[in-house]
Amino acid sequence: MRKNSRQILLLFTALCMPVFCGPARAASDADIKAQTEAVQMLSEYLKIDTTNPPGNERLGAEYLAGILRKNGLEAEIFDTTPNRSCVYARLKGTGKKKAIVLLNHIDVVPARAEDWKYPPFGGEIHNGELWGRGALDMKGMGIIELEAMLRLKRSGVKLDRDIIFLATPDEEVGGDKGAKWFKDNKADLLKDAEFLLNEGFHIDTDKDGKILYWGVNVAEKSLLWLKVTAKGDAGHASMPIADSAPNRLVRGLTRLIDAAPNPIILPMVQEYFAKISVNETGKTKEAYADVKKAMDNPELREILLKDKMKGSMLINTVSLTVLKSGYKTNVIPAEAYAELDCRLLPGTDHAKFAEEVKAKLADPSLEVTVIESELATPSSPDTELFAAIKAVAQEEKPGVPVVPVVVQWFTDSHWFRELGLTAYGWEPVEQDPEHIASVHGKNERVSLKGLEDGANRIEKVLLKLSKPQ
Repeated sequence: MRKNSRQILLLFTALCMPVFCGPARAASDADIKAQTEAVQMLSEYLKIDTTNPPGNERLGAEYLAGILRKNGLEAEIFDTTPNRSCVYARLKGTGKKKAIVLLNHIDVVPARAEDWKYPPFGGEIHNGELWGRGALDMKGMGIIELEAMLRLKRSGVKLDRDIIFLATPDEEVGGDKGAKWFKDNKADLLKDAEFLLNEGFHIDTDKDGKILYWGVNVAEKSLLWLKVTAKGDAGHASMPIADSAPNRLVRGLTRLIDAAPNPIILPMVQEYFAKISVNETGKTKEAYADVKKAMDNPELREILLKDKMKGSMLINTVSLTVLKSGYKTNVIPAEAYAELDCRLLPGTDHAKFAEEVKAKLADPSLEVTVIESELATPSSPDTELFAAIKAVAQEEKPGVPVVPVVVQWFTDSHWFRELGLTAYGWEPVEQDPEHIASVHGKNERVSLKGLEDGANRIEKVLLKLSKPQ
């Protein structure tokens, strides 16, 4: 009986293996090898787990450096801490013009395999898309930059400026062990640079893939993290204390959350909405055409603020993210605190905003302290680089709007703006709402065509910016 069962099992396994095991993996490998260089590089790159924390970006740095060296470019690896590294390489030009930096980060946010349709560190192709954590944020962009640089190297074209490739660790948790370290320790390597391209906005499309506009991030919201602390008497929960620390904290936070934000209309934001209004109809078109006027109209204001991403360009925001108090159900604690993530538009005074938060809490006993404060300064869109991006857009699709964007998130660009560089966040890949939602979410992927188109666009921009006229 045991022998017959074993024979049946072996026969069943032999019949099933070719169907369920061999071809699926072999087909995927063959599919990758048949793709463009950019797809092959990104597939291998996505397989390197650089989840931060802990990072382990040294592995990714060695991979990138190996590609650069194989293609005749000198690549330096700088260790910022154990197992965490930057990669720096330079494609030499004549030096007639100042250099441009192609910045990207090696680390990625965590991904739980059980939440994904395909393995987050598999680098697999499915339905014309390459899947993996970092496909969009931002290993994909790093490979797009690298591919464009390699093409320029192989072409032998004479450039008037150097092209610098810089990949850093630690962006996803602030950049102290990455971009900040490079700024503090290797700034001399960028002293001849004037421009920087980094992650940021994208080519926005609707759900059907129709291009709406090219967005270029010229400014980011500044980061201000605040802690609100309430202190009071401790006691037995059977005898409630009306003004206990938790009660006063909750009342103050309720007043803060319910307070209507004050609109701030920056000129570049007004320009952004006016230019993209051509894609809208009805009341939305009316609201976008003149946001300053629309914010005084309750109906139009609601339309503007309903879109969380676009609406964030019009107001400073406060998000309650941490709320802690107590240690036992039947004990009223003597202390309670909350943490707030505030994202502030360029030009907002951080100290003044903290005072405004305290005023809206409307309880002098609540203590407001700063956990972290990072100031982001904008870059002017009136530059040769922005003009080059616009020119490429018009050649590809005449009439498509190219607009400056203020984004609500924070990137490593601010470290290099501190060095005087003009920094833009621009990802030259079409993205619809579904793909945008996969960034820091599940099922992150990039289309194979998008990856190739992105490299083409970066290459064209660099040529317009660097080729002798």
